[in-house]
Amino acid sequence: MIGIRTDANSVIATGHMMRCITIAKALVKLGQEVTFFIADKESETLLKSGISDWNEDKLESSNKLNAENGSVKIVVLESNWQDMDGELDTLITKLQLFNVATLLVDSYMVTENYFDRLKDICRIAYLDDLCERAYSIDLLINYSGYSGEMGYEAKYAGREGFCKTPTKFLLGLKFAPLREQFYTDIEDKEFAEEDFVNDPNILLSTGGADTCEMIVPFLREVTSRGLNEKASWHVVVGDYVKEPDKIKAFIDSTEGIFMHRSVRNMAELMKKCDVAVMAAGTMLTECAATHLPTVFYQVADNQKYNVKFWKEVNGMAFAGDVSTSEDAKEIAINSICNEINDIISDAARLNAMTEGIGSITDGRGAIRIAEELIAQ
Repeated sequence: MIGIRTDANSVIATGHMMRCITIAKALVKLGQEVTFFIADKESETLLKSGISDWNEDKLESSNKLNAENGSVKIVVLESNWQDMDGELDTLITKLQLFNVATLLVDSYMVTENYFDRLKDICRIAYLDDLCERAYSIDLLINYSGYSGEMGYEAKYAGREGFCKTPTKFLLGLKFAPLREQFYTDIEDKEFAEEDFVNDPNILLSTGGADTCEMIVPFLREVTSRGLNEKASWHVVVGDYVKEPDKIKAFIDSTEGIFMHRSVRNMAELMKKCDVAVMAAGTMLTECAATHLPTVFYQVADNQKYNVKFWKEVNGMAFAGDVSTSEDAKEIAINSICNEINDIISDAARLNAMTEGIGSITDGRGAIRIAEELIAQ
């Protein structure tokens, strides 16, 4: 049995949970049983929604999802997601009850004490983005392009996990846990200049919660410049975006802009577009996997290393940090519009960006992580 400890809610959105669901699906396909340990009912609702498209007719009242070769169970700890130390006694009892061999943890709320207690129970893997401190774990996973430069080996020197095993590092984009849609039926894009010149398609995605509230002010700038007349805009509105009806009303009243909600196959939408505007994060890796040139912006300080890596990639263009002030946000919006206008006016540049981004990742990181979680 492989355990996964993560959460999702209106504060932290769904990013942690969605990448864990992707890894769980890879585990199930390898014949493993998986149990999710989550804090509360809100996480349970989002988790059920996230896994329901595997095999909807088999989601039973017992909270067990039968999949192709294995199964997924859900255990609600009835704990405070911001106080993970407070759940330790309950979690340890559940880990022993379910005979969990390896527990994958994905949360910023962990503490050294949390892992010190758990390492005596089973193998521990941790999905980390920050490299702020070292923990007593067996597997450290950071799939960012810059992770090899963050100093994990030095920070974790002497650290041990279950049975005093030294920590092993799974670093780099080869471990990016993208959904299967991002590595099946993905072929090199054949750039069709005539189609692009006649009707370029642009994808806008600001993340599950649009934390910096970019959608409406950005689209206002798009329309004020007439960019909605030069291209078709496909706007993904996440589940946690504030005032979606307001966004819908704006889009419905504007030519050339189309709204997408509850998108199940993002890869398909990406493959239909010529260029994207994205918030920095995992979606940049998804754009790379689908060979989609991207103009991106920063929404949090903890993305600074991510930004440093991607801004050097041919096929990506960085527009600025929108999180620091309203003035910075306005500057970034103008920068994005300038970049987009240049790209849709220059087919040769877009072709070069498309070719440059195609070799970054194969998207099969979830499979590689699953194999490491199973290995003893």
